[in-house]
Amino acid sequence: MYYSARNVIKHPKINFKSEGYIALLLFILFSWGVLNFWNHLMQLIDEDIDSTLPSSWLIRVMLIIAAFSCLFQKRPGVLTYLVNITIGLIIIFILCVTAFHLFFNMLPDFSDFVFYYECFLLVSFCGLPICLFIRII
Repeated sequence: MYYSARNVIKHPKINFKSEGYIALLLFILFSWGVLNFWNHLMQLIDEDIDSTLPSSWLIRVMLIIAAFSCLFQKRPGVLTYLVNITIGLIIIFILCVTAFHLFFNMLPDFSDFVFYYECFLLVSFCGLPICLFIRII
């Protein structure tokens, strides 16, 4: 008749696997590298970094959400998933840059590459937490 505490309390099913920690470490290193490279590019063209979107609080919050959602993945293969999404976005942006400049019949200059790189950062850092949340579900 009496229920023991062991049967009543439900334990959360969160698996902290070593793959999640490795994926988190590589994601943080990759994010630091691409944002540091973006910072260097902005200093080369003498643009104010504080007024751009990748330096805003939105990107910082999205990076934190993506980092925590790397840890809470239930299925294995989060690192492969991150690599596939990143490579897919790189290919899409290379094709878009090529198509835009073929349609306009002009060669891209350095500021165009900086603009497209900034767009790549925004799409990848804002879309990645959404993809990882969908993968958790």
